[in-house]
Amino acid sequence: MDMLAKLEAHEAIRTVKARYCRYLDTKDWEGLASIFTEDMVLDVQEDTGQPPFEGREAALATIRWSVQDAKTAHQIHFSEIELNGDEAQVITPMQDRVVWAPGKSPLPGIASITGFGHYRERYVREAGVWKIAHLKLTRLHVDMHPEPAAG
Repeated sequence: MDMLAKLEAHEAIRTVKARYCRYLDTKDWEGLASIFTEDMVLDVQEDTGQPPFEGREAALATIRWSVQDAKTAHQIHFSEIELNGDEAQVITPMQDRVVWAPGKSPLPGIASITGFGHYRERYVREAGVWKIAHLKLTRLHVDMHPEPAAG
């Protein structure tokens, strides 16, 4: 792969990741679906204790369930990208803030979280378009903020 093609691939992959954050934070479920492969795998086992979710629909349902009743802000930092033809291995540092509506948190007694970690992903190029085929979220640290005391 020549240098220009490599730079174009890197920029396209970074753009997909930026869109992932925007689509997730704005609850644009159609947009989010558009950047995943049909057979994508979502591994959020560290957060959920569940085995990886297989398939775009299962991944979207899981993501939607976890944040649809929350205000979120996902921030990413400069990605490490290893290209191999039409595939790429990508590690992206991240920070997220999730604030659930009162009574909507999936974590009993927790109103919000601030997390720090990495997205470890595999991208594939389908018909010239880069998409996320495998996403694993790994956490380095999570601050959990309790719900305010009643009364």
